[in-house]
Amino acid sequence: YWYAAAAALRAGWVPLWNPDIFLGAPFLANSQVGFFYPLNWPLWLLLPTPYAVTATILLHLAIGGLGAYAAGRRLLNLGQTGALLTAVSFTLGGYVTAQVEHVNQLQAMAWLPWFFVMAGGLGIGDWRLVARRGWWLAGLFALQLLAGHTQTVFITVVGLGVWLLPILWHKFYGFVRVRPRLSASYLLLPFMLGGVMALGLTAVQLLPTLELSQLSSRQGGLSVNEVLSFSWHPLLAAHSLLPTYGQSLFSEYVAFLPLTVLLLAGVGAWQWRHNKPVLPFIILV
Repeated sequence: YWYAAAAALRAGWVPLWNPDIFLGAPFLANSQVGFFYPLNWPLWLLLPTPYAVTATILLHLAIGGLGAYAAGRRLLNLGQTGALLTAVSFTLGGYVTAQVEHVNQLQAMAWLPWFFVMAGGLGIGDWRLVARRGWWLAGLFALQLLAGHTQTVFITVVGLGVWLLPILWHKFYGFVRVRPRLSASYLLLPFMLGGVMALGLTAVQLLPTLELSQLSSRQGGLSVNEVLSFSWHPLLAAHSLLPTYGQSLFSEYVAFLPLTVLLLAGVGAWQWRHNKPVLPFIILV
């Protein structure tokens, strides 16, 4: 994918078709190519493909680490050491490192912590702040979609939902309730605006992909077994927690942070059990 996309970009043409895959295959409409992902273009133009892949891995590990550090500082008010541990745990442990060679997954996942950076302070301010945050969130959603891994967008939305629900419950049913509907609007509207605007920003990729899906072998849908073929099975719990036990590492079994980090998270959660804003993150752990 990257070699063909880079060659097309250097030649100055849009690669609708790739004749080198099987007997030819749609190329631009395959969202996993990430042709419109803005951070790919400089790498494709400046570096040979193998070095471009290495560069994007390092770049997005740095983006994810900085985002996790900023989220720890801004959203949880951690000290520098705690925020640094958060960054290292997210970037170099568990799921992220297991997906390093799945470039588009890594690119999309690197932006996840930045959603929580933007979420810090939501619900405070005026409507101009809501619009401004909406544009920032639209940019983040657009980057994830253009990276070409829609499942990561789903993971992000679920994570944000888990974070938002206890906060909304506290606003409506907590001991201190000050204009809960207005406060909830400040909290939710940036995400809603961001999602809608992101669809417009990424239409150049989403519309061809939608057309391809209607013409592909998946046009009639998939059977339940096919849909769930790579889903986590409870009988594989041991492999999920100890992915190299009895066999070589299979990245699909790695979906959690390292056990040492989970242990530290448990200790921290117990210390912060009376701190209401931490509850969503305890649930996420």
